[in-house]
Amino acid sequence: MSDVLKILVVLVIFAVLLRRKIFLGTVMLLGSLCLAFLYPTHPIDFLSGLRTAILSPVSLEMTGTIVLTMILENVLRKTETLKRMVISLSRFLPDYRLVLAAMPAVIGLLPSPGGAVFSAPMVNEASVAFRVRPERKAFINYWFRHIWEYISPLYPGVILAAGVAGISCRDLAIINAPFALSVIAWGGLFCFNGMTKLTGTNRILPAAKGRALVIFCRAFSPIALIMLLVIVAGLSPVLALGGVVLALFLLHKFSPDRIWHTLRESVSPRMLFMVASILVFQETLRCTEALTGISEFFTASGLPIILIVVSLPFLTGFMTGMTIAYVGISFPLLLPLMHNGSHFSGLLALAFGSGFAGVMLSPLHLCLVLTREYFNADFSRVYRMLLLPIFLVLLAAVIPFVFL
Repeated sequence: MSDVLKILVVLVIFAVLLRRKIFLGTVMLLGSLCLAFLYPTHPIDFLSGLRTAILSPVSLEMTGTIVLTMILENVLRKTETLKRMVISLSRFLPDYRLVLAAMPAVIGLLPSPGGAVFSAPMVNEASVAFRVRPERKAFINYWFRHIWEYISPLYPGVILAAGVAGISCRDLAIINAPFALSVIAWGGLFCFNGMTKLTGTNRILPAAKGRALVIFCRAFSPIALIMLLVIVAGLSPVLALGGVVLALFLLHKFSPDRIWHTLRESVSPRMLFMVASILVFQETLRCTEALTGISEFFTASGLPIILIVVSLPFLTGFMTGMTIAYVGISFPLLLPLMHNGSHFSGLLALAFGSGFAGVMLSPLHLCLVLTREYFNADFSRVYRMLLLPIFLVLLAAVIPFVFL
């Protein structure tokens, strides 16, 4: 019980500081110190965890991926590649709002940490035809970025969940398919409801759809190449992004001065500090074993199975902001409970969906953090837009209960 109370203290501190509009990076760092105090941690152990969080190979690759994504976005924007991509896509899609949804959905096929920052400028470019607040742009970009994480075998969370549950990725995708379909359906309703188009903003001359498709494919080719290198060839995202950025520098004949200016303009120290502070908090959670204590409390509590299946993954997902974390921490503890009851498929879907709902609402979720930062959107307003549709998506867990 003490672990639950300690975590609640940290969550309250988060809520108060974020409400006062304290910078998220600072909040995460204070949260780490608070955890180290509540779970008495020797300063040397805390500093060791801090070093691990920032300098481990996984952390360096994640940070490198985000930095290179920022650089690539800058190059594509400055060379007007993003603009050509959006305009050409608008010519063969029947509704301009589909362009807004399609961009993050396509980029979401690539399992990249913080990948929403890549599609954010595309959404920003496509939204010029509408009267859209920054919070709505952030909501659209964030929401459609995460269609595939329920079902795609390219995502580590799906692979791990299927392996732990002892089923194939295909079977897990079938079980979770109602979630992905619900994301599309509720996204169409909540993201675009009441969106009004500005007059005189879409003066695009009619063009053959075939020509528009060729232009789109050419503009999209750098992103497609990255997907091919990462997904098919199995190359590290850092190497794939770095290679494509270098190729674009050569293709567009960037001078050394322009390259240096692009690097300085693309990389934000504020954003790097925010990413580092999130990694530190996640490592502090691991070192203090706070989530292990919470998991043991729930499994020994005697609460109804459905309540445990909803609460434990949600809390773990919310506290870590990572799918693979809530699957790895909570699923091994939940599976014996789920196997002992009926409706295994429904309980498994509910566990996955509730955990991912926690991830989607987590202040540690890099996609949410980077999207909000890019659009300079109000955090509380984005949160209010997310709450109801995330709850409605979770209700799709009823379908596996009934039909599977």
